[in-house]
Amino acid sequence: MKVFDTPTFPENGIIYEGDYYLDIPYHLYIGEEEIPEGPRFDVRDYGAVTEAGVLSTEAIQKALDEAALKNGVVIVSGGAYTTGTLSIHSNTTLFIESGSSINASKNLSAFSDAFIKAVDAENVTICGGGRINANGEYFVYLPHERPLTTPLGYTKLPPVLTDPMGSPSDTSRFKYRERIRYAEDKWKEGKENIQRPMYTLWIRGSRNVDIHNIIIRDSLDWSLSIDMSENVTVENFVIDNNRHVANTDGIDIMSSKHVSVKHVFISTADDGLCVKAPMVQGHDSINVENSQMPMGPAEDIEIEDATVISVMNAFKIGTETYFDIKNVRCRNCTFMLPDIFPGGVSGISIESADGSNISDVKLENIKMKNIAVPVFISLCRRNKFGYLSAEDEKKKAKGGSVSNITIENVQAEGMESSCIITGFKDEEGYTGRVKDITIKNLNAIYLDNEERLEILPQIRENVKDYPESNALGDMPSYGFYIRHTDNIKLENVSVTPRSMNTREMIVTDDVNNLSII
Repeated sequence: MKVFDTPTFPENGIIYEGDYYLDIPYHLYIGEEEIPEGPRFDVRDYGAVTEAGVLSTEAIQKALDEAALKNGVVIVSGGAYTTGTLSIHSNTTLFIESGSSINASKNLSAFSDAFIKAVDAENVTICGGGRINANGEYFVYLPHERPLTTPLGYTKLPPVLTDPMGSPSDTSRFKYRERIRYAEDKWKEGKENIQRPMYTLWIRGSRNVDIHNIIIRDSLDWSLSIDMSENVTVENFVIDNNRHVANTDGIDIMSSKHVSVKHVFISTADDGLCVKAPMVQGHDSINVENSQMPMGPAEDIEIEDATVISVMNAFKIGTETYFDIKNVRCRNCTFMLPDIFPGGVSGISIESADGSNISDVKLENIKMKNIAVPVFISLCRRNKFGYLSAEDEKKKAKGGSVSNITIENVQAEGMESSCIITGFKDEEGYTGRVKDITIKNLNAIYLDNEERLEILPQIRENVKDYPESNALGDMPSYGFYIRHTDNIKLENVSVTPRSMNTREMIVTDDVNNLSII
């Protein structure tokens, strides 16, 4: 008997000009691929059909279940198959052939915590040259405004962040947020929050996972989440998202070790490449499986040859940062937002907010275009998760640390706001300090638009709020604002301001041992 898919919110799936980046060079990342060796399990043999709107969840899941018993290859070929949540088991290859796809149901009841997932699995491969289409537009409300495809003409930040949207309505922050499609009632219109699935592709508690030659399009929420996993490789991989669907992070590496991401193209609305180490799994979208299980540190992360188009932060460590994060490398990447406006929020953001000690991080050979803030480094004490124990509270009550960070060989065109390196000073006088930061060979050029500045006498101390580069107001500097730091080295750093500039290049506050060469 055929089971038909019924959209939960059929009116939400509208696409506007500017939602998608149209010039992704797929041929450089995705190609034809031969089916790997091993027993073959064609989903059509289990009853999967390509008839539009007919669900094939049970058929494809049965193929996946049987393949796991024989170290098999599940073959998705011959067109597009509509399904709800699918689970990949150990010793299984999911091969989605070029020209074929697995399409997400448009009905919320078809999902549990993710669209496609490998949980507590080993030796999993996802490949083939095909697509995972998630239909993310159907699980968020339409935006207040359509995408802005012409330059705004000015840069203005909210001097004091009185609400998350960035009022007043003429600020750059507000202008991009009013174009985002949210699942929550951000505008206080009495709408019910949509409990959408959290992940499009979820790798959780797994080892030896190979993801290559595959496309994710139109993510439900986070696109690829690698959680509490080891020995994961991602290569020749494309994420092509609606750039106005909220929370559609590109690749999130959470509490995982020995992860390699190489030769990927990501176009998305939220953070492009993100490393996190939260206390527990999940966010407000849905109660995910084992969500209260403590996670752990993140380390030995290698990212190379990534192109990221993001409305938010192209590369980010944070904000969920309870456990330590160390040994992160990112090199030979391009971060940009070429065709919608305002520019991306930041190129490089490194943020410890919840007690994490972030150290031994190096980024090199990075190109940026139309990214508002090239570098944002922040230490605060939000402590979102609380504490695991009384002993843990003693260690983390005053916050974590950010140290031993190197950023070198950065070319940034279209900068709009000052870089920021800041710790915090709380109401009791305790100072959390960012330490041992080297920025070398950075050349940035401002977008020569109008700047509308409102520099407050005192830059706000962000002790407990969400850290973001455009949420602290205008800086008294155009190049770098450096505060509550020790041992900062700027070597061969050049920032070309707007022609109407009136600010100094570098302004400091409570800085020990600043070296400018």
